[in-house]
Amino acid sequence: MKLVKFYLPAICWTLVVLLLTLLPASDLPNTVFSRVPYFDKLVHMGIFMIFVILWYGGLYRAYRYRQPENIPRQSQPLVLLARIILAAVALGFAIELVQKEWTVLHRDFEWMDWLADTLGAFLGGAIAGELFKLNQEA
Repeated sequence: MKLVKFYLPAICWTLVVLLLTLLPASDLPNTVFSRVPYFDKLVHMGIFMIFVILWYGGLYRAYRYRQPENIPRQSQPLVLLARIILAAVALGFAIELVQKEWTVLHRDFEWMDWLADTLGAFLGGAIAGELFKLNQEA
């Protein structure tokens, strides 16, 4: 239970992402930015970039807290980063499918949204690797 504190920001952010992406279209705010072409794609990129950074940061802090002497291969930093990126890409795809299938949302599956999610996940991975220096051996 002590390790939950390391993942709490990532868990909260994941819930925010799900809430925002699964809101009915009529509940989305109409702002000045929503009229900027492709601004929603930047939002998608930012959301998934933060998703990867927070989950990777949680793992980094949890591993430092435990101070493992021998980290198994499947837990090495770059492997974990790849898994988090893949999870983010899969989450983005699943969200787009739900938006398509749940007609009450009045939203559609958009390939460009998923592409923006994917780019954001990879960008987040690059930033997280630098922020937490997890691209080096633990």
